[in-house]
Amino acid sequence: MAASGNNSPQGKKDRREQARETARLEREAQKKRDRRNKVFLQGGIGLGVLVVIAIIALVLVNLNQPGAPGPLNMASQGILFTGKSGAVTPTKTAGAPADGAATPTKLSSKNVAHITTYVDWACPVCKTFESSYATQIAQLVASGSATLEVHPIAILDNNYPGSRYSSRAANAAACVANFAPTKFLDAQTAFYDHQPAEGSSGLTNQAMISLLKNAGIDDPKITSCITKETFKSWVSSMTKKTTSTQSLVNPADGSLGTPTVFVNGKRWDNSTDFPTFIASAVPSLVGSPSPSPSPSN
Repeated sequence: MAASGNNSPQGKKDRREQARETARLEREAQKKRDRRNKVFLQGGIGLGVLVVIAIIALVLVNLNQPGAPGPLNMASQGILFTGKSGAVTPTKTAGAPADGAATPTKLSSKNVAHITTYVDWACPVCKTFESSYATQIAQLVASGSATLEVHPIAILDNNYPGSRYSSRAANAAACVANFAPTKFLDAQTAFYDHQPAEGSSGLTNQAMISLLKNAGIDDPKITSCITKETFKSWVSSMTKKTTSTQSLVNPADGSLGTPTVFVNGKRWDNSTDFPTFIASAVPSLVGSPSPSPSPSN
C-alpha cells in the first residue's frame, strides 16, 4: 500500500518547515511584545517621575508663596498711635505686606518716648500691664510726649486647649485695626477686661463679636472678618516671624514672651515701674508734667 501524503518524506519536511515558521513568527511576536512592554514601562516610569517632579514643584511654589495680606494700618505689623489735638489718634497706613516684611516706623524725635508693645490679648500679664499703665501711656501720647505702637501676636493657643483662642483674638485685633482703627484701643481694653481664664476654651467668635458691640464697635465688616477669620494666615506668619526675630527675644531665656515692651529701642525688664523706665529711657521727659496715676482695678 502506498504511504499517505502526510507521512511521505515531503510531507514530514513541510510540517517541519511549517513548525519552524510558526516558531519564528511566535519569537518575533514575543520580541514585539517585549519591546512594547519596555516602552510602556519606560513611559510609565517617566510619567511617574514627571508627576513626582510636578508635585515637588507645586509644594515648593506653595512654600514660597507669600502669605495672605495683612490688615490696613499695620504696615509695620503694629498699629501706631500719636497725639493730635490732645487726642490719641491711629496712623493710617497701607496694609501689612503679604510677604511678612514689615515697614519699620521712623522715630520722629529722640525727645519723644516711642513705646512699642508686643502683646497677646489672651495674656494675663498683658492684662496687668494694661490695667496698670494704659491711662498713663494714653496721657503721654495725647500730649505729644509719646507714641504707642501695638503689635498683637498669638503665642498662647496652647493655654486654651482646642480653641485657638489666642490666634482668633489676634485676628479680631487685626479686623478692628483694618476697619475701625480709632476703636482699636477700646477693643484691646474690652478684651482684657473680659479675658477668659487660661485652661478654658476661650471666647467663641460670636462672643468676641458681642464683646466688641458692647464696647461700641458694631460693624458688619468686622463681624464677617472675625467669623471668616480673614487674617488667620497673616496672624500665623507674623507671629512666627516676630517670635523668631533675634532682636525681640528676651536674652535671658531666648524666647519672646508677652508683654514685650520697648521705649526708643530699650527693653523694659519689669525691674522698675513703667513710668520710671520711660523717664530713664527718655531723660528729656523728666521735666514734663507727670501723668496722673492709673486707677487700680
